[in-house]
Amino acid sequence: MLYRRVALGAWLCVFFGGCDCGGDDPMDGDAGVGEDMQVPTADMERPADMNVDAFVGPMCGDLRCGPGERCEEDPDPVCVPNTCDDLSCSATERCEPSPDGSGNVCVDISCAATIDCPEAEHCADGVCTADVCEPGVRSCGAAGVEECAPDGSGTEVPFMCGSDAYYTSECTDDGGAFCPCRDDWDCPADTRCEAGVCEGTGRAPTCLLPPAPFTEVLPSMEPGFPWGGTGIGSEDAVGSPFPQSSQVVMTPLVANLDDDNGDGLIDERDIPEIVFMTFCDSAYTTNGVLRAVHGGGPNRGADFFATCGSTDWHEGDDPSVSCSCSAAQLDPTSTPAVGDIDGDGVPEIVAITENSTVQLFSNTGAVLAESAQSVGGNNPAISIVNLDGEGFAELVIGDDVLTFVRDSTGNVIFGDIFRGNLGDGRNSQGPISCVADLDGDGRQDIVGGSTAYRYPAKPAGAVLRSDCTGGETGDEEAWCDGELVVMWDGQTVNGAAAQRNGFCAVADVWGAAAGTPPGPANPLDGVPEVILVATDHIQIFDVTSGVLIEDRSAPGRGGAPNVDDFDGDGFPEIGAAFGDRYQLVDLQPPTAACPAWPNVFVDELTGLQGNVARTAPSATCATDADCGDMNQFACNPQLSQCVCLHNGWERRTEDDSSRVTGSSVFDFNGDGAAEVVYNDECWFRVYAGIDGLVYFKEQSPSRTRTENPIVADVDNDGNAEIVFGASNESGFCSQGNDFNNGIEVWGDASDAWVGARRIYNQHAYHVTNVTESGGVPTREPESWRTWNGRLYNSYRSQPRSFGVAPDLQVGGVQVTSPGATCGDALTGVVDITARIVNAGDLRVGGDIQVTFYGEWDAGPVNEPLYADAAMTPLSTTLGRPLEPGGELFLTVTYDPAFNGPGTLPDRIRVVVDEAAAERECLEDNNELTHDLSAGEGLADLVVELGAVGGRCPSKTFETTMTNNGSVAASDVVVRYYAGDPASGGEVIHEETVTGPIGPGESVTFTATTSSFPPRSVVVYAVVDPDDAIAECNDGNNTAMGERVECLLL
Repeated sequence: MLYRRVALGAWLCVFFGGCDCGGDDPMDGDAGVGEDMQVPTADMERPADMNVDAFVGPMCGDLRCGPGERCEEDPDPVCVPNTCDDLSCSATERCEPSPDGSGNVCVDISCAATIDCPEAEHCADGVCTADVCEPGVRSCGAAGVEECAPDGSGTEVPFMCGSDAYYTSECTDDGGAFCPCRDDWDCPADTRCEAGVCEGTGRAPTCLLPPAPFTEVLPSMEPGFPWGGTGIGSEDAVGSPFPQSSQVVMTPLVANLDDDNGDGLIDERDIPEIVFMTFCDSAYTTNGVLRAVHGGGPNRGADFFATCGSTDWHEGDDPSVSCSCSAAQLDPTSTPAVGDIDGDGVPEIVAITENSTVQLFSNTGAVLAESAQSVGGNNPAISIVNLDGEGFAELVIGDDVLTFVRDSTGNVIFGDIFRGNLGDGRNSQGPISCVADLDGDGRQDIVGGSTAYRYPAKPAGAVLRSDCTGGETGDEEAWCDGELVVMWDGQTVNGAAAQRNGFCAVADVWGAAAGTPPGPANPLDGVPEVILVATDHIQIFDVTSGVLIEDRSAPGRGGAPNVDDFDGDGFPEIGAAFGDRYQLVDLQPPTAACPAWPNVFVDELTGLQGNVARTAPSATCATDADCGDMNQFACNPQLSQCVCLHNGWERRTEDDSSRVTGSSVFDFNGDGAAEVVYNDECWFRVYAGIDGLVYFKEQSPSRTRTENPIVADVDNDGNAEIVFGASNESGFCSQGNDFNNGIEVWGDASDAWVGARRIYNQHAYHVTNVTESGGVPTREPESWRTWNGRLYNSYRSQPRSFGVAPDLQVGGVQVTSPGATCGDALTGVVDITARIVNAGDLRVGGDIQVTFYGEWDAGPVNEPLYADAAMTPLSTTLGRPLEPGGELFLTVTYDPAFNGPGTLPDRIRVVVDEAAAERECLEDNNELTHDLSAGEGLADLVVELGAVGGRCPSKTFETTMTNNGSVAASDVVVRYYAGDPASGGEVIHEETVTGPIGPGESVTFTATTSSFPPRSVVVYAVVDPDDAIAECNDGNNTAMGERVECLLL
C-alpha cells in the first residue's frame, strides 16, 4: 500500500528538516499539516542528493517524527500523532494506522480490479472495499442456498432447494449449505445428486462439445472384458469360481454392491458391479449361478461373488472351490432385480429359483431368505417397488406380489403373496409386468398384460394376512384374501380386440385427444399410456379407463417395448424386436414428404431398398417454426436440423427361437436421436434410431429368451457403456456359434459417449423406479413428468444428456528429494507431485493416464522420463473417478539414472490424458512444464495414523504429524474422514495443532470424536486440508488408517 501525498511543507520538512511546522493555513485552526503539504509516496522520486529516507516522518526540531505523525510547536516543536480527522483522506484513500504505530496515514486504495486489492478485500467502484463474506462459502438464506461471490463482494443465490417429487429438500447447513436429495430429480437445474447432496453451480454448463457423429464413436470392447469362455470347446470361465457355469441368456443388471471408497456407504461414490446369472451346457432353465463382477476400478471385470446353491464364493476366496452344476438352484434365464428392500442403505438381490420360488440375497451373494410360495411363468422378471408407500418394498412378478416382514430375530423374510386373476404380462415367455401410479393416488399400480391391478389397502395394524379378523370389507377384505383388485381390464373394456397378455411399458406417448395421433395438433399431455407388445399387435391403452387408443399390427411375437425419442423430433416412439425384424413405430402419421417405409431393410443391401426418400427441409433451425410445415417437420435443436415427424422403419433380424428378445435404446452421442441396441441369435447391433441404419454389427450368438442389452455407466467414468450376455451352446445362429460366451461390456474408446446413470436394476427399468444408490423410493416420482426441469418419459432407456464434457488440467507440479528439506538442492531420486484438476462439467474415470517428460538444456530436448532400466515411460493413473471441480494430487518417484543424461532434467513436463482417452471441451490445456530448482524454504507436513481406540460412538485416533520442511508451521489443521476424502469421504473430526512445529519436529497427540459414524469405515487423516500453509509437497498430506467397525445395535 502507498502513502498518499499531503502538504508540500511537510514534504520539505522531510528533506530539509528543522522547518517551521506552522503556517497561515493550518488544518482545524491548529498549526500543523496544511492542504498544500505532502509526504512522500512509494511512486515519488527522491532527489538524488538527498540522504534522507523519503518514507519517514518529518523532522521536528531535532526530532524526526514517525510516518504517522506531524510536527507542531507547543511552544517547542513536538511530534503529534495524526488522527483520521486530521488527514481528511480522499475518496480513493483510506486512513490506516502507520506501519510503526506512530499515528495514521492515508493509503491509496484505488483499483481497477479485485486483483489490485489485498486479501479479504474486493474492488468496488474503483476502490478496495472489505469483503462482506468469504468467497465461495455457502449458507442457507431465506431465498435458498446463498453463495458468497468469488470476490467476496456479496452473496448470490445459485439455486433454491425444493423438490416436488414427493421429497422434502430444504437447505441444510452443517458447515456448508446444501440441498439434500435422493436423486437428480430432487435437485435444482444444473446440479446433480451425489450421495444425498445436490452438487454443482446451479448455472448452465460451459464446458460443452457438439455431438460427434456416431460413426466416429463406434463401440469397442472395454478393458477387463469379456468375462467367460472364449469359444466352442473353451466355454469355461477360466480363473472364475464354478467355471463350467458360464453361459448367459438373461438381462444383466448394474448396481453398486460394495463400498469402494471406505466411507461405509454404498452409493454413487463407489464403482458399480454387474449382476448376472449363468448356467452349464444347455441347461438354460435350471442350475443357475448368481454372480457379480466389478464394472470398473482396479479389479475391473474380476469376480466379486458367485453363489452356487448353498456354496458361496466371495472375492479373495480360492476360486477352485467346488460346486457341481446340478447343485445350483436358480432359473438362469429369468431376470433378477437389485434394490434396497429394507431401507438400510445396502442393496439386496432377488432371483427366481428353478422351482419358481424367490430367494433373497445379500449384496455379497449370501442367501438370506426364500419364499414359501411359488410364482408363475417359465422365465419371469422381477420388479422391486414400494406399492403402498410404507415399510419394506414389495416384489412384483407378473400378477403376483410378494411382501417382506421381519422375523422375531429382526431378519427380513418373505411375508405374504397376493395374486391377480386376469392378465399377467406373458408373451409366450415371461411374465414381465410394469408398475406405475396409474390413477394419481400416490400408490403404485400393476400392469400385467392388458389388465391394471391395484394392491389393496390393508387393515390398520395388520402386517400379515394372518392378522386379519374376518370382518373386513372392500379393499381390506381383498388384502386379507390375498387378492389384487382389478382397476380395469382391457378385454372387458374393449372386447377381444384387446390382447389379454403381452409385455408392457408405461409412458406419455399420446395427447389429450384419443382419436388424433400425437403431434403438433395433439401434443403430449403429461398423462401416461400403457403400451403393450403382444403377439401380432402393438397396442396403446388409456391409463385410467383401459380404452384401446391405438392398435398396430406386428409380425408375430415380440420383445418388451422401448420408449424414447428415436428421431429427435421431440415426440417419443416405440421400438420392439420381433422374430425376424426390429420395428420402430412412429405414432406421427406419414405424409407426402415423410412417407411410410413398408419394405423391411436387410443388412446385405444398401440404400432405401425400395422405400421412398423422406425430404425434411435442409435449412438450419432453432425452433419447429423454422422448418415450415409443423404438421410434417420438427427441429432437432441438438443438431439445428429439421427432421420428419414420421420416421418409422423395420430392419431384418434373426430370432427363430424365443422371438421375444428385448432391446435397449439410448442417445449415446447426445444428438437428440436415440440409438437402438439389440442382440439377436447371431449379432450385436447398434441402429440409428431415425432410419434403422446399421451403425455397428458384431457377431455375438445367443439362445435368446426375454433378455436385452442394457446401458449404464458401469465404471463410474462419466460415460455410458453397453452390457449384454452371450451364449454359444444352442447352435441357433445360422452364421455359426464359435464365439465367446459370458458377459460383454462395450464402450467408446475416446469416451465421447454421453453420461448415463450408474444403475440399471431390473427388466422394467424406467429411471425413477430406483435411485443411483440403489434405493427404492417410498413414493416413486412419475417417470413421464418433468421434475426440476428434467423430463425422462422413457422406458428401458437412460436419461438424455447433451454436450457436457470434462476439462482436465495439470494445476501444478512440485518436485522434492526424499530425505532432503524444502529449499535444498534437488539431487538423485526425486518425488514428482502433480495436481490434476477437472475444470469441466462431467466426471472422468480413474483410468486416465498422467505421463512425465524431461527436458535437458544439454540434450535431449524432450524425452519421456523412464521408470526403470527397460525404459518404461514413467506414468500413473488417476486411480479414482474425478468429479467436476475436483482435484487429485498424484506422486511418482523418478530416478534420473534411467534416462540417458543420468542427471535430473532442467524441466519436467506433466501431461494428463496424453492419449486423448477423454473427449474434452479444451484439449490444449492438458500439460504444464515445471523448472527444476531448489525452490524456497517451506514447510512439508506429513501425518500418520496409529491405532484407533475407544468405544462407539466415541473414538480416538493416535496421530503423529511431522514437518519435513525447512520452515516452522503454526495453527496446523488435521481433518479426519470416514472414507477417502478424494472420493467424497465424510468429515468426522478436526483438530488444530497450535505449534509452532519446527523443521524436523514431530507432534504426537490423540484426537477424540464423540460422533463416529455407526458403520464400517476406513479412517483417513489430512493435514492442512484447506492448503492454508505453503508447502513444497502437497502430495503427502493424506494418511489412510484402518477399517473401523462401529455398529450400534
